[in-house]
Amino acid sequence: MASQAVFAGMPDEGLAFLEDLEERNTKEFFDANKQVFREQVQAPFAALLDAASGRLRRSVPGLGQPKVFRIYRDLRFSKDKTPYKTSMRAWVAHPSPGGVETGYYVDVGPSGMYAGGGRYHWATPELERLRAAVADPDAGEELARILRRAAGKGMQAWLDPLQRMPKPYPADHPRSELLRARSLTLGHRRERGPWLLSGALLDHLVEDWRALVPLNRWLERLPEP
Repeated sequence: MASQAVFAGMPDEGLAFLEDLEERNTKEFFDANKQVFREQVQAPFAALLDAASGRLRRSVPGLGQPKVFRIYRDLRFSKDKTPYKTSMRAWVAHPSPGGVETGYYVDVGPSGMYAGGGRYHWATPELERLRAAVADPDAGEELARILRRAAGKGMQAWLDPLQRMPKPYPADHPRSELLRARSLTLGHRRERGPWLLSGALLDHLVEDWRALVPLNRWLERLPEP
């Protein structure tokens, strides 16, 4: 991958290609512009991930390598048969031996950037661990403080909550919303601006990922139920 020193933002030509792809989302258009995609979209996005994960790794030892999602859409169960995504997405996992694996997500495209992290789609045994920690007076209040501080940095929580309170927790529990959560993530959307075409994109991504570190550390410490 390219080094951190060479990252200077997403090229305007690359963003223009993705905008055109929104209008002409066909194999013919993509194949005719594949070199533009590789050089003006794929390569700078890889450089962004390399630089951002390198910075984050200083405070998150054991951070995995970035995994770039394919530009090709999965059409098997979708009514929308357009073949390509119109933004670049990636995930950087942080394995936690004996704990809950978390990670850091980014989506960059013509509309701007979305950065997020935490843990999506918990399995039932993991949900039991999460709920036990949320119900605990000390651990649960620590999580609530983490989410409040993250909100002050522009991060929004996404919980995908159950409609009803899971048993055996009372409906009037002070952290009832968190007890109903099926996912626990934070994210921040930044609308397109001149920063997207400069090294400020890297700074913003690292800033958002660092704001996620307290949540991920809390999740990685979840005890066995």
